[in-house]
Amino acid sequence: MDFLIEEQPTETVTRERELVPPGKHVMRIRSAKEEPNEYKRSDANPNGDCLKLCLSTVEGDYKFVWHDIPEDLGWIAANLADALGIKPVDGRLSLKPSDIEGRELTVEISHYTAKKSGNVSAVVKRYVPATVAAKPPALKATPKPPPAERLPGDDIPF
Repeated sequence: MDFLIEEQPTETVTRERELVPPGKHVMRIRSAKEEPNEYKRSDANPNGDCLKLCLSTVEGDYKFVWHDIPEDLGWIAANLADALGIKPVDGRLSLKPSDIEGRELTVEISHYTAKKSGNVSAVVKRYVPATVAAKPPALKATPKPPPAERLPGDDIPF
């Protein structure tokens, strides 16, 4: 049996998502993989090997935040591990993409403006340690007002 299908115009609606606002956000690691990045090459990392993360906010519908952690910058990986509650074993930190993909953590986001193009993007400022993220904000004590100044002959209490 043959069917004749009329071509119907389809409008594709592309909605531009907003950038994740600066500040702390609970985010999910949507994808994690190990790949080289030519812009992350250095003497200590000649191939530019990185742990590449794609982060999305748990609340809100914002653009993804991409973060490449070069192999030679272990302090950033340690910051990520601390936010995930992963501890190094015998001084060695192992972050496997399959172990961290889908996990949630608190991330502090800032905005960056590219010098050449002027494009603004959301970037990871730091990963908030799991112990800090779990603590409720401390209540600040309200300072007492200074005692009122009394003038001579001002003994009436009203």
